Amino acid sequence: MKGTAAITGVWILLAIAVVPSWAQSKKDPLTEQQIEEVREAGDQPQQRIKLYIGYVEERTKEIQSLDKDAGAQNREVRTHNLFDEFTRLSDELEDNLDAFNEQHADLRKELKEIVDKSAEWTTVLNEPKQASQYDFVRKTALDANQSVHEAATQMLADQVKYFAEKKKAEKEEQKKAEKESETR
Repeated sequence: MKGTAAITGVWILLAIAVVPSWAQSKKDPLTEQQIEEVREAGDQPQQRIKLYIGYVEERTKEIQSLDKDAGAQNREVRTHNLFDEFTRLSDELEDNLDAFNEQHADLRKELKEIVDKSAEWTTVLNEPKQASQYDFVRKTALDANQSVHEAATQMLADQVKYFAEKKKAEKEEQKKAEKESETR
């Protein structure tokens, strides 16, 4: 009976220790204000992408700042959480890029910014010293960043081509319309 009570006690302690950390890791990386900003920018592709770029950039700055603060409390846990937030925000950024790319939204300027910044983000993600508490989530963040970089690079090339062809077609249509109006 005592053995069962001890085992039950251990399980309860484990549940108390694990559930809060699991719940915290699944918390939305955006604040209520940021969620509202994203909602308001819902039909404005450039603005929405800029918001996500900013949120990812904030996490990289926080990672960098925390890495330089040797006396920071819970440094490994906070670094872990920031890597996790970086990953989830990068995934959201890429999802938004995909959605707006299908709509042929002109994101060339934002895509160029992502291509440039994602190279910087890789450097920042690699700055904290190796630690078992966050090495796996760092690798996941690096993978997410690489994926965003590759997607943005490809989308930028596709959009440059698409909008050049569109402009050429519009000019040809305009010339055709001008010729038709001259012949009347």
